[in-house]
Amino acid sequence: MITKVNKIKDFGIFKNFTWDVSINPFKKRNLIYGWNYSGKTTFSKLFNNLDKKQKIHFPSSEYTFEIERNTETYTQEQLANFPYLVKVFNTYYVKSVFSWDKENREEFEPILFFLGYEAGNIQPKIDSLIKRWNPKIEAIKKKKEAIVSAFSDYAKENGKFSKQATEIRKYLNEQLKSNEFNKSHFIALVAEVKTDLVKHTLAPDKVTGVKQQALATNDFLEQDDNFVLSEALTTIGKKVKDVLEDSAPRSIPFPEFDADENLFNWVQTGLYLHKDSTKCKFCDNNLKEERIKSLNQYYSEKLQEIQTAIQKIRELIAADVLGLNFEFQHESKLARHLRDKYKQAVKEYGELKQEYKNELEIFTADLKRKESNYFNSITATAYQTVSVNTKLQKVIAVIGEHNLFVSKFEEKKKGAIALILRHYVAEYLAAENYLTQEKENETASDLVNRCQTKLEENNDGIARLEGLLKNTVKGQEELNIYLKIFLNREDIQIAIEKDKFVLTRGANPASNLSEGEKTAIAFAYFLTELKSLKKEGKLKTTIIFFDDPISSLDSNHIFQVRSLIQHFFKDKGDYLQLFISTHNFEFFSVLLDSNLFKNVNRATTKAEDCPFYLINRTMADSSTICNLPRTLRSHKSEYAHIFAILKEYNDSATKETFQFKILLPNTLRRFLELYTLFKYPKGFCEVDDRMKMVFSPDEEVFHNTKLYHWFSHQNQFEKVAQHDGKIFLIDEAISEVLQHIEEKDEMHWKGLTEL
Repeated sequence: MITKVNKIKDFGIFKNFTWDVSINPFKKRNLIYGWNYSGKTTFSKLFNNLDKKQKIHFPSSEYTFEIERNTETYTQEQLANFPYLVKVFNTYYVKSVFSWDKENREEFEPILFFLGYEAGNIQPKIDSLIKRWNPKIEAIKKKKEAIVSAFSDYAKENGKFSKQATEIRKYLNEQLKSNEFNKSHFIALVAEVKTDLVKHTLAPDKVTGVKQQALATNDFLEQDDNFVLSEALTTIGKKVKDVLEDSAPRSIPFPEFDADENLFNWVQTGLYLHKDSTKCKFCDNNLKEERIKSLNQYYSEKLQEIQTAIQKIRELIAADVLGLNFEFQHESKLARHLRDKYKQAVKEYGELKQEYKNELEIFTADLKRKESNYFNSITATAYQTVSVNTKLQKVIAVIGEHNLFVSKFEEKKKGAIALILRHYVAEYLAAENYLTQEKENETASDLVNRCQTKLEENNDGIARLEGLLKNTVKGQEELNIYLKIFLNREDIQIAIEKDKFVLTRGANPASNLSEGEKTAIAFAYFLTELKSLKKEGKLKTTIIFFDDPISSLDSNHIFQVRSLIQHFFKDKGDYLQLFISTHNFEFFSVLLDSNLFKNVNRATTKAEDCPFYLINRTMADSSTICNLPRTLRSHKSEYAHIFAILKEYNDSATKETFQFKILLPNTLRRFLELYTLFKYPKGFCEVDDRMKMVFSPDEEVFHNTKLYHWFSHQNQFEKVAQHDGKIFLIDEAISEVLQHIEEKDEMHWKGLTEL
């Protein structure tokens, strides 16, 4: 429950109030007294803000409530989080109860209205939801549904995605069947490529190659790539150089042999053929031993060695040339996409092989020169070091690619298909501006869903509000019971017409309700609301505030209101906290005597334990809250309290700072009304007449008390503020009145001063 209102700033008459440490914390039940215009109703409006959990009164004001639970505090910015229910009965509530039906406002007859804060606006709320908000929401929903519907054409049966999947299968020459690539596959790829369309879109120069690979069929075999090359150019060159630089010795000269190579070779061959022979195998003549000996000396072993070396070099050259001649397959045996590359590699190999062979020809020519000059050292011809291995490896590499392609044909084909499919999908999405449409669709879908949710909420709200109407109608009997108790008659009744309350007086619609009757009806409805909360179990967490529930009612209703409140709140466990404020001292007095506060001994209870408070208007534009003075809680009349204020001021040495100074004119007026009524209680006698009887026209006090006419109403604080001179006359008037009583009414004076 609420224990304090720590501060109130710029809330109507409460300009800058702070809770003083001397003020008792609020209790379970609290009684607040204050004269009219002191700030009671303004204080109750603070609780209206708690009730509605929003700043319906004085929105720019500041205030802080402190509650008993862990001394938590809640400011004007935390109303929505206030932990308790709050119900307030005040003039604001009374006005809100009577919400006139607009269709029957012309003559204000019959009076057709809804009762209660919420019920008072039920039908307008229902009409607003049905006629205003739902059509607006439906229009927005319909507009956005068109966007959603257009976008849904992509994924629906035979929609854009389905048609584009068919087109892509055509691009690939129907390599893929409809069950291998259709709308479902297309949608899956959309989810994959839309995150980065650029990444999945192939460059123009790559599209053809990837597409060819995707369309390729496996019509090829693996090709032999085991080509072994043994280049001997450098080795042969060294051997040629060595043999060219070598020479054979000549023991016997044969000039004719030197001049004729054929003869030289013929004789050398003949010597070999006639080894161990005595006759010539050509002419069958006897061979001369001396001749054979001379010839053998000419053809020495060294010469034969050189000749043998030359022959071996020729064999090496032939073998080296043979080792260059590989049988490469025709390019048609290789995969189509590798043919040009293969053909070029083979061509480059052949060109370099010819260069290699050209270098070997240099060796062959040098050997031939040596055969004409065995007996002299000659210089080798310069040659270029050439290697065909790099070109051979290039051919082998292309063949390797082919073989890998053949071995992984299906895998590579699938990869190529995946690449080209992603390319086509990304290309299509870009052309369709799909991502922008998707974003617009998401926004539209979200709005459609929110519109649908709001429509459902509105329809639920309409049903709930219509239910409230029915529930309010169900309260007819309860209201009539309270009205009968309160008004003590049955002429005013609550009837039902089209789920609305109709107020009747007898058999006719009620009209021209008095302010008192309106208060009575509103009070009855307030109790009905509280009873409803009690049945729901919510009253236990509810704070209730009554502000002048007898306002506009005659004195006959004081005890009825007291009785109803006392009976309703007899069990402290039924509710959380109770506040009652009033300006009527008689009502205040009967409340002090009621069972609500029966456990508080007003005479002996310590001030800090009393749940009684006073709201005072200390300045023209400022009010404060304090503990109820002892003079008010100890007597059943405000008369003693009023006297105490006047006497305290009269005896004060610091009148300028007197806390009730602004109230002095009204205090004096009220005191004179009561005092003259005690002294001369003649029925229907006006106060002016009573003053003439009580005070002699010759006395000074008579003339000074005339001042009360100028302050004849309690709402004239502005007059006091504007005419400071009149305030100074109050000092003299108060002094004269008190002096008169002390001197001429000693017993009365004694009774007042010895309280």
